[in-house]
Amino acid sequence: MKSPEITLDEKHVYRVAMGDKLKEVPSVTTIMKDVGYYPWVFKEKDESEIHFPDEEITPAERGTAVHKITEDLDRGIEVEPIAKELAPYIEAYRKFKSDNNITITEIEEIVFCQEFWYAGALDRVMKINNVKAIVDIKTGTQLKVTGIQLAAYKYAWEKMGGQKKLNRFALHLKENATYKLVPYRSREDLPDFLAAVRVFNRKRQT
Repeated sequence: MKSPEITLDEKHVYRVAMGDKLKEVPSVTTIMKDVGYYPWVFKEKDESEIHFPDEEITPAERGTAVHKITEDLDRGIEVEPIAKELAPYIEAYRKFKSDNNITITEIEEIVFCQEFWYAGALDRVMKINNVKAIVDIKTGTQLKVTGIQLAAYKYAWEKMGGQKKLNRFALHLKENATYKLVPYRSREDLPDFLAAVRVFNRKRQT
């Protein structure tokens, strides 16, 4: 499936081509952070500035690095060596793939919803033991609002012509080299995201 003409820069800003101009589009996570759907710690400080004791990298840096390595692995690019602080998460991902019958159809696919004007990047579209799903890869805390994030991606994906009726999962990769596949099924997730879009836009009206 061909994505719309949309760009993503190094600052994680999405822009979509409108005629001969590029117009900025807020990301799903930008909208959710703005209206307070994430824990207070991320509202008070930039996630990239948060350090935990005895960690050489921030949670944000760790998540970005793990995402990149898992993407390379899924594209058939072997990554060696892997930093010791990342190795358990990559081992967990490999274990997930070996424990289950996995068929990946989309990797890091940019989605765009013109109707509600937002964009994002869904990590994977895959079959897990013949269950078709959108999957978001996580290395941090398990949160209920991840269901809202996934619902937004799913809606945009379907509007772009992607397969409908996909299940939604977060794949949590853990520091002890284990994983947890968390399903999200609430019918309220999409309405909750669209409510966030309305609040986000209202705050910017002049």
